[in-house]
Amino acid sequence: MNTFSFSKTVALFAGVALISGAVGGGIAASLIQPNQINQNGDPSRIIEERAFVEESDTIAAIEKVAPAVLSVVATKDVEVFMNQGRDPFFNDPFFRDFFGIPEQQPQQQQPETERLRVGGGTGFIIQEDGLAITNKHVVNDPQADYSALTNEGVEYDVEVIARDPVNDLAIIQLHEKGRRDEERRTGEEREFGPKPKNMPKVELGDSTKLQVGQNVLAIGNARGEYANSVTSGIVSAIGRDIQAGDSSGQFSELLTGLIQTDAAINFGNSGGPLINLAGQVVGVNTAIDAAATGIGFAIPINQIKPALESVAKHGRIIRPVLGVRHIILNEERAAQMKLDDLEYGALITGDRSRGEFGIIPDSPAEKAGLRIDDVILEVNAEKIDENNELSMIVREHAPGDTLRLKVWRGGEILNITVTLEEFSEA
Repeated sequence: MNTFSFSKTVALFAGVALISGAVGGGIAASLIQPNQINQNGDPSRIIEERAFVEESDTIAAIEKVAPAVLSVVATKDVEVFMNQGRDPFFNDPFFRDFFGIPEQQPQQQQPETERLRVGGGTGFIIQEDGLAITNKHVVNDPQADYSALTNEGVEYDVEVIARDPVNDLAIIQLHEKGRRDEERRTGEEREFGPKPKNMPKVELGDSTKLQVGQNVLAIGNARGEYANSVTSGIVSAIGRDIQAGDSSGQFSELLTGLIQTDAAINFGNSGGPLINLAGQVVGVNTAIDAAATGIGFAIPINQIKPALESVAKHGRIIRPVLGVRHIILNEERAAQMKLDDLEYGALITGDRSRGEFGIIPDSPAEKAGLRIDDVILEVNAEKIDENNELSMIVREHAPGDTLRLKVWRGGEILNITVTLEEFSEA
């Protein structure tokens, strides 16, 4: 369960905003006015003071967040095979001939089970009772048991409360250890232990206020070995879309509206917090471009807040679904696809070679009559473009909501009404 790697199929799905914001956000830059250098005549001193302020903010932010960061570990009973009835020493041909020992016939290997660590990642606590956030791919194995280690070395059992059906997000609950261990020994069904109390928790920030160039810090369980490792960088871009997959190739997911950062997100950092210099969590580290250096991605915290509200209200994460795969058009991309009349919109497309339908069977989109190669121009009179993506608009609604779509089809403009449904992984 390592950190996601950036898929080579990104170009197919990405509606990437090449310029996502104005350069800015350096937290200490505003401390220096142009006339200060002229007044004291010592620019080197001002630079030192600015560096000191930035370092102090960085240290304070880490000290504020680190106590609430968790190392998440997955363990599982794994079948192993043991050689039975064979002595490697006396099965050597020289010793068999010398001592007159007949050749040993290999016996069938006997399977045994051994409890092994099979994965890991990072998480962070958001409530004093131990409710926490991590990535879905960190806790995606229903056959595994999960535990979490705090910054102080205290271990807790982990209950997976909810997995987001459309995002790489999971909500987990810490429990005091003991009962789960007894359950594994006896095979009896037992409840988790009690929830902890007075746990340190993070402060959630506002990811909509992020600016390109702003300083950020990533905290995580680097490579599953170095707990609470901290890396620093800047926000490189906002609003990135990627097709991400895990290292096994068995898990792939379209992630939209991500924060791109050059703060190193190492393997094992999945689910860790991306924070600003005020010590507020602005994102959840989730993916890296394995073929490059300094390209990592985090889910904006504002995408996650509705999921937390859904769990508090319904006990699970409820997401609406439209049921289309699409790419976001701009003037250049539309020209490449010979859609010269269009400069924006969401082009419905799929990849048959990968078994990916442009229109998901039995989805609201199919029921409403949408087709492959349709371009959704507007939703409820909101224009769809790189700064206002279709998936983000859908995510702002609830199952049962009705959307009015303005659709381009082969040169004609159609008005189509569609009713969103609850996403189901079945």
